[in-house]
Amino acid sequence: MPELDLHPVPLYDPLHPYHWEYDNLPLQVLKRRDEVINGSVDNHGKILREANGTQGTLSNRLNQSINADGSLKASAIDEALHNVAEHADGSRDLSATELDDFEAIGYLLTNPVNFVRMLQAERDKLALVADEATNMTIQVETPSNVVLFEQGPISLVPSSGITWQVDAPNKIKANLGFPVESAHRHYYDLEPITTDYINYKVTSTNTPYIEGSLRVYINGMRINQDYEIYVPGNLTTDNWTLNKFTADHVGGTFTLSNAITSDDIIRIDFDVALT
Repeated sequence: MPELDLHPVPLYDPLHPYHWEYDNLPLQVLKRRDEVINGSVDNHGKILREANGTQGTLSNRLNQSINADGSLKASAIDEALHNVAEHADGSRDLSATELDDFEAIGYLLTNPVNFVRMLQAERDKLALVADEATNMTIQVETPSNVVLFEQGPISLVPSSGITWQVDAPNKIKANLGFPVESAHRHYYDLEPITTDYINYKVTSTNTPYIEGSLRVYINGMRINQDYEIYVPGNLTTDNWTLNKFTADHVGGTFTLSNAITSDDIIRIDFDVALT
């Protein structure tokens, strides 16, 4: 409201002469007051019209986001990007109390603290992670002691016998520095199993052996599987007999060309594949 006190309405004074100029003084002041009021009303009307925005009236515009009691409408807040799906990553300074609250649940934070949105799919994935899922250790037993690795990284380095191969995306393969078929175990000076002194098993379980690795000794003489060789008797060197053997590496057996006796000493060597 304009300050009308700046334009007091003059009243008739007994000393005023009776004249039209004096008679018009109140009317002229009232006219000026009307002009002041009109100017103020026009100015406020312009402000109110501009405040309407695109909603026609100021009340319509206020009703878009404010309830009758003056509280904010939740729907209007969501439309103003308050919905978490509408938010962007950001950071802010937390109070000491807020920092303590986060520390209580295991997070040591310093200001400014970064905050990010999370997808439901991300939250579901995190829910699948068990407590202390990263608490993994690797224990390696060496000939002299046990080494415990509680944190990484752990390096796999090649040795003279093994090299490492990495295949995408997450496969590690150990390669021997020598052919796999070369890996075998040696058996020496074993007594074969027989019932007739001509047919033999290299072990009681007919262990298969590497082809060509069988070596047969009778009374200290090594015999051959291609040619018959004279073998001395165990009790007298005057009794020499010819002998050779036929190997069955798959069946774990061998057969002599001529039977020996229980007095003869027979020993064998052979190799067993480890692959």
